[in-house]
Amino acid sequence: MIEQSLQKNWFEILLTNNPGIVTILITGLILPITLVYLNNRNTVKLKKIEKNLENENKKEDLIKNQERNVYASLSKILFDVQQLHVSLSGSCIDENCIESSLKKFDESIIKYHEEIANNMLYMPSSVINFVYEFYGKISDLKVTLKELNESKDFDMAHVSVYMYSTELADILINIQEEFLQKDEKLKAEFDKTAQEMMKYCCGRKPPEELFNRFIEQYQKIKPSITQDDIDRLKKRYKQI
Repeated sequence: MIEQSLQKNWFEILLTNNPGIVTILITGLILPITLVYLNNRNTVKLKKIEKNLENENKKEDLIKNQERNVYASLSKILFDVQQLHVSLSGSCIDENCIESSLKKFDESIIKYHEEIANNMLYMPSSVINFVYEFYGKISDLKVTLKELNESKDFDMAHVSVYMYSTELADILINIQEEFLQKDEKLKAEFDKTAQEMMKYCCGRKPPEELFNRFIEQYQKIKPSITQDDIDRLKKRYKQI
């Protein structure tokens, strides 16, 4: 008890005789330690923020790169559709015409499939749906050409390609618009109506008489087609 009392009195005497010692302790020892602690904590937080920003930037760059690859690959497929139209125009008079043209078309576009598949990881669901719709139209086009080949309606082949090419162009325009939604500057500069020329990748539309013949044959080779589908095709033809 006496020893504790002496220690207490010693401390009280020290503070009494040296009133500035508390300030010295705070400014000379406690404050620097606190500042070092706060500085280290802020440095750790800052590095964490910088790391997160770096990761976000890397992810954003990756997404943009994937978007470019997907759009470029689909655009190249549309160019191949244009070449398919050219090869089927003019003197397509036998089975070899459609069969050989389809073979070249398949050989050309197959190299884009893997590129598209490898770049779909960060695509939004709306874009994924458009991509599948695009491929669905390509599949329908190939089936239609094979059916026209079987029915020996060779002169209708290029009309079929033309009509499908306009739908493929529409889908591609929609995908481009989706990609530009996140960039306000590019979004402001994007003029969807100016992209309409993409629909004319296969040149001028076929004469109305030829189109009407195509509709007749189309109904024969696709008996399950509805009147709504026919009306949609006729409306599209008039709008092109």
